[in-house]
Amino acid sequence: MMRKKRGKRSGLLLIIMMALTLATCVDPIPFEAEDVPKLVIFGTFTQLSQDHEVSVRLTGKFGSLGRLVKGASVVLIDEDGRRAQYDRKFGKHVLPKGIMEGEPGKAYKLEVTLSDGRRYESTWEVMPEPVQIENTYWDIVYKQTLSDSDVILEQFFIDVFIDTPIRTQSGKKAFLRWEVEEKFSLKDIAGCRPFPVDFADVCYFDVENKFSQVNLFSSIDDSREKLEKHLVHSRLPAPPIQFNNLHYFNVFQYSLSESTYEYWNKINIVSNPEGSIFDKIPADVPGNISEIGGGLEVLGYFEVTAASVKRVFTTYDKIIEKVFIPKECDPRVPPIFQTDYCCYCNLLPSKILSPTYNRIPEPDYWGK
Repeated sequence: MMRKKRGKRSGLLLIIMMALTLATCVDPIPFEAEDVPKLVIFGTFTQLSQDHEVSVRLTGKFGSLGRLVKGASVVLIDEDGRRAQYDRKFGKHVLPKGIMEGEPGKAYKLEVTLSDGRRYESTWEVMPEPVQIENTYWDIVYKQTLSDSDVILEQFFIDVFIDTPIRTQSGKKAFLRWEVEEKFSLKDIAGCRPFPVDFADVCYFDVENKFSQVNLFSSIDDSREKLEKHLVHSRLPAPPIQFNNLHYFNVFQYSLSESTYEYWNKINIVSNPEGSIFDKIPADVPGNISEIGGGLEVLGYFEVTAASVKRVFTTYDKIIEKVFIPKECDPRVPPIFQTDYCCYCNLLPSKILSPTYNRIPEPDYWGK
């Protein structure tokens, strides 16, 4: 799940991946010359007790994701015929926590109705058995990277690793996908605010990581029982303000069906190395959603998966035990010399270098 370098190297990687695909008898994916807007429906449903989201959009120019589809209705249906309506929130369709709980071994499908009456549905998808992560941990690792001007750089990265079995509890081989969320906090420096003197606020932020590849694994041809120190995420410890206080890495491990794994694998083959997944769609990758009684082509996928989550956090003090990074918002610095967001954390801009981040409510697991 490492961020890909831009430039000639990433372009070569895409060519190599496509060549390998043809060499291994995977059917070539047809590219279309026409730039015709297409419907893109994407969502994931798990057994986790949390909100679940579905996005309904149209492709824009040159295959980029365009405008939201207004007036769409989204419903989740289980094998017993129960139906759960998604709410519309901030451009997405959200199934609130507790409305319908996912259950491994049970089948679900998605139904989408547009404002003009056209209806779309996914195939029935059975939720696989979960595969639980055993351990999550991080370390500082020095690596050589290549700059845009082809200069070799030696930099230190924060690498996030996991230990996990690669078999289900019933002994079946597993198909896995990983995502890593990052969240951090920033606390006002006490006494920095003129009024009131004794008040200090804490702000929480979600880091917007964008990846050009889906982090996948198949144990079909793997004789091991588990993965040890398996890399799932790598990033620079910058900007340092993100590591001023607690910084969480939340690792999500999704257990996939074989068909879902094959879909994501094809997305990896054709995804644009200059952007992130679904930023651009250079080829039509068949998903599991189709129009009911019609022929309109649909892109995207409704993923039914069992998830495991492990969290690990770091702090500034833990990082500088391994490598030095500058300290921002140091309470030993007089208030007159502090940056404004050191005194008022809500003033932290959404972008100081990359990656960007958004302010969020306090997560329920924070500091526990």
